[in-house]
Amino acid sequence: MARAFLDQCIAEHMAGKLSVEKAAMSKYWLTETQFEVLDECVQLHGGYGYMAEYAVAEMWADARVQRIYGGTNEIMKELIARGFAETGQ
Repeated sequence: MARAFLDQCIAEHMAGKLSVEKAAMSKYWLTETQFEVLDECVQLHGGYGYMAEYAVAEMWADARVQRIYGGTNEIMKELIARGFAETGQ
């Protein structure tokens, strides 16, 4: 589902039709989902999940910072809320 949503957002962006709210939704939801999945993977690997020699540790660190890059997810929530407030949805 995440991949389909991302593909739709990419297509809309390429067509010049991606709204700020939908871009914020995409960034927020996809980075949160990425972090949740990788957090479970780290738990699955136990202590090895924290060792830099394992790919899961690097992916977890990358997922953690993705929630900050391009605007924090807290800011994304504000953009989404502002968009819905303006449209009355």
